[in-house]
Amino acid sequence: MTLSRRLALAGLAAPALSPFGAHAQSGRPIRLLVGFPPGASLDILARLLAEGMAERLGRPVVVENRAGAGGLVAAEALAHASGDGEMLMVAPIVVPVFFPFVYPRMTFDPIKDLAPVARLTAFNFALTVKRDHPAQNLADFITWAREKGENATYGSLSAGTPSHFLGDLFNQATGCKLRHIPYRGSAPLMTALLAGEVDSGFPTTGTIVGRLQDGSLRALAITGDTRSPLLPDVPSFAELGPQLRQMGEAVLWYGLFAPGHTAASTIANQARAALDTIALPEQSHRLTQLDMPPLPLGPTEFAANIQADVRRWGPLIEASGFRIEN
Repeated sequence: MTLSRRLALAGLAAPALSPFGAHAQSGRPIRLLVGFPPGASLDILARLLAEGMAERLGRPVVVENRAGAGGLVAAEALAHASGDGEMLMVAPIVVPVFFPFVYPRMTFDPIKDLAPVARLTAFNFALTVKRDHPAQNLADFITWAREKGENATYGSLSAGTPSHFLGDLFNQATGCKLRHIPYRGSAPLMTALLAGEVDSGFPTTGTIVGRLQDGSLRALAITGDTRSPLLPDVPSFAELGPQLRQMGEAVLWYGLFAPGHTAASTIANQARAALDTIALPEQSHRLTQLDMPPLPLGPTEFAANIQADVRRWGPLIEASGFRIEN
């Protein structure tokens, strides 16, 4: 499917909002799918969300972990579910934005078959090196990487994820030729960085705080346009020069989705319950301490945000030629 067609479908899939208000609900539980194992950042967010949404919707919300293929297993289940309001999914940006380009043989279209309910929180990645790496800052690293050429490496959480394509974006912006080494999640990437098996990596900021505090790793810059409150001494790419503007503009998020044919009134109610939950001061503080600060958008705005992200990331992914033949 072409990029232009995906964008057109995104516009068609955006649900028309009705005013938030009372909406009859059955007493059956809502199943909230998570495409990652228990304990992952997204799982923590889902459980926080489930508790608050259950209180607001007046019915149980049960988290169901369906780990596999970086979230593809859970996304397929949601895409093929009925739109009765009894199944939702918390997912990262990769599902609607990256998957259409990475998986050419998917059994569903993420734009058409998944309805955006609410954008929830942001998350960021940090270009990270081991403490004994010669680069003390990003400028040092760029100089070092240019000298090393393709002998310099970076690790990602998995092939086809933001941490993979952030490396491509970094190479384009700096003229470096970092060679990609994919791992199978945060823990293997962290192990490889600490062991010196890979020169650098793009882990999420929330996973490296402890290692930065004990001095075993060094973060050179983070994605986004502002510094993380958990890493106040680490600059954002946005503040390090115009050549890194795209790295600074890379806003990564977690969002809530429903099956594509769910009624607009149901989506409106669920969006309000979700956004009210993350707006609570105690929940907002908790998420910020996990380096997942709230980044709320309702259904219509979230759908437009997804379209913009497809325009941002789609050409980069297509140009890379990377595909997973599932």
